Amino acid sequence: MVRNTRKAAVKPQDITAAVCGSFQYAATGYYSNGTTQDQSGAVTWSSSDTSVASIDNTGFASGVGIGFTNIGASLNGITASTVPLEVDLLTSIDVAPPRPSVALGLSEQFAATGNFILAADGSSFSQDISAQVTWNSSDTEVATIDATGNATSVGQGTTTITATSCDGLTVGSATLTVGPAAPQSLQITPASPTASVGTTVQFAAVELLSDGSTQPTQHPITWSSDTTEVATIDASSGLTQALTVGTANITATESVSNLTGTSTLTVQAAAARFAYVANIRGGSSSSGSISSYTVDVSSSTPLTPLAETSASSPEQVLLHPSGDLLYYVDLTGKLNSDFVNSTDGSLTPTAQAPTTASNTSDDDYVGVIDPTGRFIYVVTNGTSVLYGFKITHTQPAGGAADGKLTAIPGLTAYTTNLNFPSWIMTDRAGKYLYVVNQGDGVNPGTVSEYSINQSTGALTALSTPTISTGVNPVFGATDVNGHLYVANTGGAQRTVSGYSINSTNGQLSSVGADTVITGASDTINVLTDPTGNYLYVLDYGSDSNGQVFAYNLNSSTGVIGSEIGSPQPTDLAPTGMAIDPTGVLLAIDNYDGADISLYAVGSSGGLTPTTPPSVPADTNAEFVVFYTAASGQ
Repeated sequence: MVRNTRKAAVKPQDITAAVCGSFQYAATGYYSNGTTQDQSGAVTWSSSDTSVASIDNTGFASGVGIGFTNIGASLNGITASTVPLEVDLLTSIDVAPPRPSVALGLSEQFAATGNFILAADGSSFSQDISAQVTWNSSDTEVATIDATGNATSVGQGTTTITATSCDGLTVGSATLTVGPAAPQSLQITPASPTASVGTTVQFAAVELLSDGSTQPTQHPITWSSDTTEVATIDASSGLTQALTVGTANITATESVSNLTGTSTLTVQAAAARFAYVANIRGGSSSSGSISSYTVDVSSSTPLTPLAETSASSPEQVLLHPSGDLLYYVDLTGKLNSDFVNSTDGSLTPTAQAPTTASNTSDDDYVGVIDPTGRFIYVVTNGTSVLYGFKITHTQPAGGAADGKLTAIPGLTAYTTNLNFPSWIMTDRAGKYLYVVNQGDGVNPGTVSEYSINQSTGALTALSTPTISTGVNPVFGATDVNGHLYVANTGGAQRTVSGYSINSTNGQLSSVGADTVITGASDTINVLTDPTGNYLYVLDYGSDSNGQVFAYNLNSSTGVIGSEIGSPQPTDLAPTGMAIDPTGVLLAIDNYDGADISLYAVGSSGGLTPTTPPSVPADTNAEFVVFYTAASGQ
């Protein structure tokens, strides 16, 4: 026998002739051996009243007019029981929403409701027929609409949205108004940056409009980080410091509108990728250059020279913590700036003209950038003055305003508590500034102590404005554990002074008696390793090669402990030192040797010269630095 059934139907359902309503029927053959087989394409289908509904040879029935009919099927003389089909009359179509308004770039979902008269008793009912109508927009330059009734705005104006039955006899409509693009959220840049520990990222926000365009924020922005252990962010400026390895979601919230946007910052372990050193009289014209290197601390040749970059008699290079900028102080007291290509390490001068820090030429200049990258300070030895500048830095790098320096009020020629300054540094948080003063070279020198205004960069002397050091102090360094060290070249013995930094008020206090560096002739510089467990002391030497000493440090008290191994030789007149973030490579530039000495740092802090023991620099090299920003940062 043959039994016909409607696919997925449990009982007869209404279809509507006016909207070409249809049903797909199926016929199943039952055989004497107990098997079944789909025979929908083999049977002969029939409708008892073709003025109500027709059916094709596949079992697809279509409504024609109001009324009732019976659908049947037969095969080889076997006839199935018929199924009744009721076809109702579509009288009108309602389109909702009737008068919607959307911002340019947004969509509106329309729905069509069919209103019917029942064939059975003449009563009325309604049902969703959105998928059975033909949708149309009268003005496709205002909005287009797809087969599902979803209208997409194209331009401002009004358009009529229509839903038409498939026989074209019944139409419903609504008027759609498309207005100007409207803010929907905040767009954060950079979108998903990667930064290295110890570097900074400057975030910015714009309003993202409904048409995909952007506009400046209309109200103040508040910034936040959901993982402050990984990265902290200044709530008002969006300046972020990468602290530890991990991820942090950076969120911007606009006041009044409450629009938000989020960017995920990935912080990776810091690694030295490039190195730079200032050559005061290097270059083909002997007017100065900057030597650049790629760095691979795991290689037998950890520094590989890149092309020299011409520079105007640079005395010191300073890397901005964003990785975007390199500043150098030249021999005439000017601050110059280059963009750093974070992929290949190349340098390109910015559009900013050199900024005068002093009008006294041929002086000794040294500077420091605070850890947030907002301020730069320069001291001059001969005239005992300090200059401070605020750094304007926007991302991505390369904009016309990047690297612009603006003098900090009151710091155009600051002289308070300065006495022939030879070095300048900040604590690791950037809250306090310390200046090493050589003094008269006969009596003990001093360290001047200042607090940094975190908004303006202005300086305020601490309640105890200076603290004594040894005789003729030169360069100094701070460590990660809140200590500060100064190398003293004068006096009966060559020494290093050590201090603890009060984290609350920045005040320095001595950790004990100065440490005598036995065997040194001219202790010029000091440096701690990234853990704060080891101290390296640089001996400038006396008419011969210099040397570098290694010492243990008490990371809690800051007290200098026992010497590690024997001092290692450098080339002529070593001046600056840098250690890579992993603490396995120490680099020392040699002023008269025109090269950089390299040392492998052992697990116990001891030093071993690499093979070869140095890489070439240029004439009068000073103050080597490692670049640690991530590629693309």
